[in-house]
Amino acid sequence: MTEFFTVIMITILAVISPGADFAIVTKNSYLYGRSVGVLTSIGIALGVLVHVAYTLIAVAA
Repeated sequence: MTEFFTVIMITILAVISPGADFAIVTKNSYLYGRSVGVLTSIGIALGVLVHVAYTLIAVAA
């Protein structure tokens, strides 16, 4: 169970740190408007969800 919480904390820290995702959202919001920025954020969040899901499956195995 400790590994589970460790993976969650590392993922949260990685997601909240600014990086390429922040740059993409900022660029798309600036060029195409708020709605495209929100859709970009949703797409990034879904991608992170996929990575977290298979990581947790591997940790649980």
